[in-house]
Amino acid sequence: MQRLTNGQRLQLAYRKHIAPYSNYVQCAVTLTLKQTALIRVRRFENYGDECYEFRDYLDEDKLSSTIRFFTAQLTNELYGNKAKHKNKQDWAKPLVIAVVEGRNTHKLTHLHLAIGNIPTTHLGNIAHHTQAAFQRCDFANKQLCVKHVTSGIGWLGYITKEVGYTDNDALDIVSSTIPPFIQHSICTESRLLTA
Repeated sequence: MQRLTNGQRLQLAYRKHIAPYSNYVQCAVTLTLKQTALIRVRRFENYGDECYEFRDYLDEDKLSSTIRFFTAQLTNELYGNKAKHKNKQDWAKPLVIAVVEGRNTHKLTHLHLAIGNIPTTHLGNIAHHTQAAFQRCDFANKQLCVKHVTSGIGWLGYITKEVGYTDNDALDIVSSTIPPFIQHSICTESRLLTA
């Protein structure tokens, strides 16, 4: 029997950690980011249309902020005001598992997302909703790919391919979004169910 390297063990641990979410994954999304962006900010809230422009570079903080902003925009596209209602917040948000690639290689920085919990009314035009949400991000590039998934575990395996080899921090657990009802459905520890 061949012995696993530390990188292979790390990759298997990440895949085991996110495998329970594979049953909920409906779409595979790849978003390419710009390395720099021209940002426009209005100078005054109530007066005039004057804007201040500056060029900013993509770093770790802006990358995390972009993922959170995209998730908020996608939530708004799919659920609208339902996501703000207290009695609907348990289910009115998409499942978004985010992986960042290209930080340590020659490729452009891009995001692989496993998206689920999409309402059936929006599933047919999810590419349009994803593009609308992504275009509002400052570092959004033109390259965007949205596909329906037939094997959630296969897509989760693909997006974690760099873990243990090129980038151990590729899976961005902090920026990923898991609706509470999905978390409760896969959680088996009683101490976590009461939290």
